[in-house]
Amino acid sequence: MKIGIDIRSTLKQKTGIGYYTLNLINGLAKVDPENLYFLYSHMRLFDFKKRLPDVPAPNFKHRTDRLSFRPDLKMNDMDTFHSSSYDMPKFKSAKLITTIHDIIPLVYPEGYPSEVLNKLEHNIKKVLNESALIITDSNNTKKDLTARFGPKNRIDVIYPGRDESLAPIDNKKKASDYLKNKYGIEKEFILFVGTIEKRKNVAGLIEAFLDLKTKKKIPHLLVIVGMRGWGGDAAFRLASNSNLKNEIIFTGYVTRKDLESFYNIASAFVYPSFYEGFGFPIIEAFSFGVPVVTADTTSCGEIAGDAALIVNPEDKDALREAILKVIDDDNYKKKLIEKGFARLNLFSWKKTAEQFKKIFYEIGGQNESKKN
Repeated sequence: MKIGIDIRSTLKQKTGIGYYTLNLINGLAKVDPENLYFLYSHMRLFDFKKRLPDVPAPNFKHRTDRLSFRPDLKMNDMDTFHSSSYDMPKFKSAKLITTIHDIIPLVYPEGYPSEVLNKLEHNIKKVLNESALIITDSNNTKKDLTARFGPKNRIDVIYPGRDESLAPIDNKKKASDYLKNKYGIEKEFILFVGTIEKRKNVAGLIEAFLDLKTKKKIPHLLVIVGMRGWGGDAAFRLASNSNLKNEIIFTGYVTRKDLESFYNIASAFVYPSFYEGFGFPIIEAFSFGVPVVTADTTSCGEIAGDAALIVNPEDKDALREAILKVIDDDNYKKKLIEKGFARLNLFSWKKTAEQFKKIFYEIGGQNESKKN
């Protein structure tokens, strides 16, 4: 069977979708040595800003469109074609499978221009009509799609795997010394990782932290790792206007080495987001053995399960008490950490790739059992 995969998101500076696509093809290379995979890209001649990723196995080949954006012609000999993009033209014979990671702008539209929202809605309607199958990262995104657009076609949920390149550092003192030298961090700290934007509820986290510092006299710092996004100014103002502003550290974007160090040393990870399509930082924290407090809204509670302390992110008192519990109650913290490690079994790229392989056979019109 010929299977096409859209890898355009991997060619330049990678975002979440680019890493998703790379992890997917690497996972498929490990579980499927039989089928032929063709990796679709669009690159003009002498385009030195883009770079093709290495093919992960002999049954994977690049198929690069150098003249015009016509994947419907370049890839129409495929049995099935997968993309995470909404701009695919309609194929004559290849069956299209589309992953919709989230519809955050449509569900949480504050800050997005109307023309952007209208275009996104139009493109998603087109994808829903032309895809043989839709895949989402979470049941929550599936629910949002169905509620907004109706059950037009089949939607399957396939959890992505965790980033296994992020790994705990055996020598915690080394990580601690590194953070001290680079960021001046010498105390225990509570950690948040993500873009600093309104829907992430960073301002709510800061309010809860300031309450704990004032009323409970906790010794911890609050470390906020991530770039400034839309609506994030409120969080910065809240911190800068406080007489405890030196207890709150905004790092901005950090390298993966720095991120590993932060996860390794954190006393707790708090992710009180109002809306998420998946919530990768939650499982990253699990993999480092950090106890997690997260929201009961959207996909956060779904991904965390019973391995985190779940709270209503609108309830500042509940958030404050949850943070206090995970940093003060050692027995409870230990139980959460154990459950977090167990929860990671749900999120592996091998498992994700195996589920994709079965779908490729099903949608591509072949029965896997007949091949073996």
